Amino acid sequence: MANYDFSTLNDRDLEELAIDILSTKLGLDFQSFKPGPDKGIDLRYATINDENEIIVQVKHFLGSGIVALKSKLKTEELPKVIGLNPKRYIVITSLPLSPQDKESIKSTFSPYILSTQDILGKNDLNTFLRNNPNIEEQHFKLWLSSSNIFKRILKNGVKARSEFHADKIKKQIKLFVPNKAHSNAVKILNTNNFILITGAPGIGKSTLANMLTYQLLAKDFELIYVREITEAEDLIIPGRKQVFYFDDFLGSITLDLKSSRNADSAIANFIDIIKNDGQKKLILTCRTTLLNQAKQTSEKINDSKIDIAKHEVHIKDYRAIDKAKILYNHIYISQLSIEQKNIFFKDMFYWQVIKHKNYNPRVIEYFTDNDRIESDKPYDTIVIDFLNNPSLIWEKPFTKQISLSARLLLTSLYSLGSRFVLFENRLKETFSARLDYEVKNNNFVKQGDDYEAVIKETVGMFINRILKDRNTVEFSFFNPSIEDFLYDYFTRNKDEYLTHLRSAISYEQFKGRIITTYVKGAKQILFSDKKLIAQLLEIFISKAPYLNGYGDNDLNYIVILLRLFTWNSISSLVVNRINSLNIKVLGWTDRENLIEILSYMAEHDLTNCIDQLDDLILILSKNMESHHNIDSFSKLISKYNVYSSVIENSKSSKNEYYDQIKLNVEESWNKNIDQYIKQTYNLSSIITKDELVKVVTKRKEDAKNITRALNISNSSVVDNYEFNYDLQLDTNKSAISSEKVTIGNFEESHDPINEIIEVNRLFNSNEIDEWNDLPF
Repeated sequence: MANYDFSTLNDRDLEELAIDILSTKLGLDFQSFKPGPDKGIDLRYATINDENEIIVQVKHFLGSGIVALKSKLKTEELPKVIGLNPKRYIVITSLPLSPQDKESIKSTFSPYILSTQDILGKNDLNTFLRNNPNIEEQHFKLWLSSSNIFKRILKNGVKARSEFHADKIKKQIKLFVPNKAHSNAVKILNTNNFILITGAPGIGKSTLANMLTYQLLAKDFELIYVREITEAEDLIIPGRKQVFYFDDFLGSITLDLKSSRNADSAIANFIDIIKNDGQKKLILTCRTTLLNQAKQTSEKINDSKIDIAKHEVHIKDYRAIDKAKILYNHIYISQLSIEQKNIFFKDMFYWQVIKHKNYNPRVIEYFTDNDRIESDKPYDTIVIDFLNNPSLIWEKPFTKQISLSARLLLTSLYSLGSRFVLFENRLKETFSARLDYEVKNNNFVKQGDDYEAVIKETVGMFINRILKDRNTVEFSFFNPSIEDFLYDYFTRNKDEYLTHLRSAISYEQFKGRIITTYVKGAKQILFSDKKLIAQLLEIFISKAPYLNGYGDNDLNYIVILLRLFTWNSISSLVVNRINSLNIKVLGWTDRENLIEILSYMAEHDLTNCIDQLDDLILILSKNMESHHNIDSFSKLISKYNVYSSVIENSKSSKNEYYDQIKLNVEESWNKNIDQYIKQTYNLSSIITKDELVKVVTKRKEDAKNITRALNISNSSVVDNYEFNYDLQLDTNKSAISSEKVTIGNFEESHDPINEIIEVNRLFNSNEIDEWNDLPF
């Protein structure tokens, strides 16, 4: 039931709604045009005998109130109406009107307002929309913000994201402008059940993804906000409508593409499941550059069918009128002063913004945000500065608009960046250590609870704070462009990053963000100067005894030395630590670290330095928790003769070592063979038993080949595995036959006959020198 306050509409939106309402209500075609010499006309119905048969005035006045509306009508609009002399005058406002209000307005405009029926307020508009739902659906800002739809969006989304709240959603609805990108995205998502939205930073990928998500939540989809693809696999519920949203997905798994986690394979498998289930949707976003790098790095990504649902958002997708509406919307809802807003309307300054080569929705967002602009420059200069140098989006807020403590928190968060979820306790410990360093070395004075203060200062502007449950809080940057800025900032200020490392408490601070050898496309701070590398080594060695990290500390220590420094400068350190390793159990990170270490030693012909080589291979074979672990172990052994010969010699000698390796592999297959078979690419799309048997048989042969690569001739677990073909076929057929849920396209405005006129009309410009006031 329609019960709107119309707060999601701007004045132009309300005018378009008024046209639809009056055209339906009166059966007449109303004109909407840019103001001419005769002011006071928002809409008009003209006849052959009278150009001003009916004049309509549309007044939003949502934030002003009825007293201001009456005053405006009497002092400014009444003289214009007398000059126009219409046969009928209609007033439409989003404000609630009492009978007395209507009588007062009618009296003011007598004899032009024929009846109070020609004065439409909030209640009248809602009554009409209740009786004409087709009009409601044509105005997406209304439909998405209707009480019933909005409750669904919040109910279905809030479980996934604690920052998923009403104000943020309503703001996005207010700002969104339907364009070709949305139209194309809807077609792709409806056809494939998943979409990959790519594009340059700030172009509008996340906004488009969010709007698609809101539409699905409105259709009672449950939102699963994905941070790791394995999370999504575990949360699939057959028969339930679910939308999986993975924002900047390659930004968070780039490191995984070369690791034993096989994230690329998991993504390909998950896409295959989704595209064959009409009750499931998957929305992925990533930057174009990262997608291209991922294709070069991963055969699975390159060979997957991800491109069938790729939609790249380009600036060319935005027509001049789209750019103008985006700008207009931001100005309309902003807290800019009247003087600042006037800048855009006067002397057609809006065209300088719309036509600028660096026009970008994110740039528009920031120079219309009062908290991000400086007050010591003329506002039009500030706007052009942002457009000429988009890096100012974060440069000024970071260097001038937040406290030193806040900057130290952000650099602490950045230094911990990796594929792992960042929990609050780790960020808090890292930040506290950074503050202690400043107190000790730079006379910094703490201000009470600095941590809580800077969290309040930075949340919503620089970082997201996500409450997963009562005891778990996660942190991430507000959007990827902040990480890009900090990468650029530290690339220009390497000494400052070295200072940060002097307060480090975690191996991750050395492991994830810095490199000493150039890697094309890497967003890691390059330390190539010999003096800087020497300082880096000195800092790491001095800090190492006090560092902690994910997994075994000794393995982390060795990996960092091998990644960052030459063998001549670290050989004794590495050899001593390798030969004193005492690891009993390997987690994910430990396995990756150990495989990386053994790969390095084999590639550089240094395995003779390892006293306990047999023991390290044996422990790698134990307790493999995933088929990805088995595959990675197999690839290491088969790639390097020095390791495969260890197992081959033991096998030839028929000793207990070979038997233990084989037993370990068999036990691992016993835990993982079912998952390995079921994660076969395209398994969920098969609907005939013969084809399913063929695919499963091939997959079992692949598992045997993984085992043979370890110099193990057979696997009884794999040989004896029995697949439930009937259950899989029933599941596949049920998913494929389930009613496919689709979403609608927001009605895209037609390409205007004259786009220049349309843009000028939006900004109330007559292309003449006369200019008086804001249109709203």
